[in-house]
Amino acid sequence: MGDEARSDIALAMAAAVFGRLLLGSLRGGSGVAGVLLDAGVVLLLTAVVPLLLARTRGDGMRAFGLGAPSGIGPGLVLAVPAAAAGMFAMATVEAGAAGMLLGRLSGSVLQLVPVLALTLGAFALYVFIALRGADAFPRSPLWTLTRLLRTFGMVAAGIALIAGLLRVPLGASLPRTLGNAAALVALVLIADRMVPAGRSVPRLAVIVPAALALYLHVTTFGLLAGLQAGALAAGVVSVIATVALAGRGTLVLVPLVLAVHVWPTCLSPLALVRGLC
Repeated sequence: MGDEARSDIALAMAAAVFGRLLLGSLRGGSGVAGVLLDAGVVLLLTAVVPLLLARTRGDGMRAFGLGAPSGIGPGLVLAVPAAAAGMFAMATVEAGAAGMLLGRLSGSVLQLVPVLALTLGAFALYVFIALRGADAFPRSPLWTLTRLLRTFGMVAAGIALIAGLLRVPLGASLPRTLGNAAALVALVLIADRMVPAGRSVPRLAVIVPAALALYLHVTTFGLLAGLQAGALAAGVVSVIATVALAGRGTLVLVPLVLAVHVWPTCLSPLALVRGLC
């Protein structure tokens, strides 16, 4: 079981890391065809491999934590910090009321397609890796979910804040830097109330997906900008992973993953979309 799980994680990560080198040139098209092609590429890099592996292993939707009887409702509060940070970021660029409320969806209904693709891709990729990680790393030290969340979530927020402050003299926005870091802190504190205090999991089950998010951002956006966005992404992935590993179902994560892609913050776990840092 451990070997299969490690193999699945390696294949999912390879698609995310190396797939963009092969398919990255297909992104950025315009019109309906360009938007649909872009969404297809996003799904190929993120969701397709985990879905195929889940089917091959006979796990189905259980591989994404969707077998547990958990609804979306309790997770709506998780989306609040991301939505608030997104509206604030839109306000700093003098977006109108519609832009602040609708984010990326304010331009065209067609923008719903990439938003949904990014949402599905981020959910499938990181939930799959986290849940597989529980079986893949039996020798990894066991940490409680609350310790993992508080440690990596807060450290990620601190790194994002420092990297953002270093970028301010280079033209980065100080209000948005503070807003994104504050949103991550709030998200960690909210998620801390949602995970069982005594449940322990292999530490690498959270570290591996968080490290993937950080790596993808740094290699995409450069050292300083990538470190800021990557730390924010790693913090969000820490929330996603710990909530997924809590064993209470992953539908509660859908509002959060949707919110970080509806509004252009730098909280998206995927380096396939730019935000307002």
